This record gives sequence, structure tokens and C-alpha cells, in this order.
Amino acid sequence: MNIVQLSRMFFVLSLVLPCVGLAATMGIIFVEGSKPSRVVYAAEFLNIYDHSSSLNALMNAQTDADFKKLKNEQKQVEMRVVAVYENKKAPESADMTVEFTCFKKQYRVVSAHSMIRDGTEQFPTHDWMPFSHAKSAWPMMAAEIACENEAVKKAAKEVAASNKGQDFSAFEQLGLVYIGDLDRLQVVDTVWQSVLADGKRPAYKDKLLSAKEAKVWTDKIDKDLTDAKKQAAGHEALANAALGNMKAEREFKKELGKSAKKHGKQLRWIIGRTETDIVNMSGAPIKVTEADGERYLTYYNEYFIPGV
Repeated sequence: MNIVQLSRMFFVLSLVLPCVGLAATMGIIFVEGSKPSRVVYAAEFLNIYDHSSSLNALMNAQTDADFKKLKNEQKQVEMRVVAVYENKKAPESADMTVEFTCFKKQYRVVSAHSMIRDGTEQFPTHDWMPFSHAKSAWPMMAAEIACENEAVKKAAKEVAASNKGQDFSAFEQLGLVYIGDLDRLQVVDTVWQSVLADGKRPAYKDKLLSAKEAKVWTDKIDKDLTDAKKQAAGHEALANAALGNMKAEREFKKELGKSAKKHGKQLRWIIGRTETDIVNMSGAPIKVTEADGERYLTYYNEYFIPGV
């Protein structure tokens, strides 16, 4: 089954599946393994959170080109990924919050919630790891979507502008299969009704959750996501404020340097002049000080630096 066939299937499913809970725009980004041990990865591909900071790039860049290069090297983004497992010994699904360092090609699982088939749950995480050290190619595939999110957003605009918004070819060109605005449980059901439809779905204890139980699951996950968004927004606000202060300070120093050079040239005329010459040309000083046999004349001048 190719990407185009999958897209058509998911369009039909999106018409018949109810959208309950706090849903998000989801798309399949990678499928691996063979029957009966396939794994399907879906991502919340339009909600990418940028954790990058431009402060270090600004402090170390000498030119605009340097700034862009350093900023790109420090790019760090976050995306939600849901894994659906076919093998009965694996969890039914895992809902993960994953961060990527785009230039260094590393990833880490910040938080995760795995639904085990016996009804229990696990919360596996791991620290930074190169894509090349992962046992699967899914981190690399997910990073291509997360790190190149501008291309994804452009594709989303093309889809929205297509005939009734149902031409998903722009997504398909990026290797994305849109499956609808779904919550986690709907993602699992949709994957089993499509990609894994030819397989046998393992039993899951109390799989048919009540509306109240389903709400507990989705509320917990959405709370974690909301907290993460607030924390990211707080860091971004602090970074932007510091960035603004640094830019203002840089401009001030630049203007001050220009003025210092200008007034330095203006004062060169006093070199070699006597006290009488200076007083005759500049008027009486505001203060005269004598120390160690020397006389010091103090003048005061106020000037304005444009834009500061």
C-alpha cells in the first residue's frame, strides 16, 4: 500500500470516525518491521515547539551570516509522537514528547506514557542520543518533519487551498500521511483500521474504556503538553527580553564609539596651547584645580546621541 492509497483511506476514515476529547492534527511519519511485529509512528506534525535560543549566536556572531549559521547549529525543537505496536508482547501504544537537536542530529524522550496490554502503564524516557545509536530509524524520520517544519507549514497551506482542502499530495511529497484530527485512542484505532488492518489486534485488558476513563487519559496527556508549552513560552519570553537588551546595548556602544571619535577630533586643537589660549577660545572653565604643581581646567559640554 503506497502513500497515495493510505491518504485516500484516511480521508474516508476521517469522515466516519467521531472526534472526541482534545484532538490534534496527526499524520503517519514512519512504519517499520514486518507482520506480526510492525510499528507505526504518528506525529502531531503541525505543533512543533522551538526551544532554540539566539542569545549565544548573537554574542558570538561577527556578521549576519555568522549569526544565521550559529542559530541553525543551535536549533532545538520538540514534537509529540505516538507509536502503535502490532506485537502482543509490546505495549499497545506509547505517547512520547521528543526533543531534537537538528544540527547535532540527536534526540531525547522527555516524557512518555506507554499503555501495556495487561492494563498497567509505564513512563519510559531517555537522555540525548545520536540518531545513529537508535535501534530504529523513527527518530531520524521524525526529526526531518520537526526540524523542517516551515516546509510542513507550507504544505499545509497548499492542502488548505486545494479543492475543498482534500488534496493531500503536498503532505505526501514530504512522506507524511494525514490521518485526521484525533486524540491518542483514535490514533490507535485508526492505525489498526488501516495500516495494520491485515493483522490480528492483540487483546487489551479493559480496552473499551468508558468516556470517563478516556477523559482521564486525554486530560493527563494534554495537561503535560500544556505545562510544556507554558514553560517553553516562559523561556522564549526571557530569551527575547535578553536579546532585546543586548541589541540595544550594542547599538548604544556603536553610537557612543562614533561620538567619542568625533569629540576626540574636536579636542585635538588644545594640544600645545597655553592656558591663556584655551581660556580665550573656550571661555572660563567651570572649575580650576591645582595639584602637584599642575593646573587642571574643567569644562562641561552636553551632547545628544540620535536614537539613544
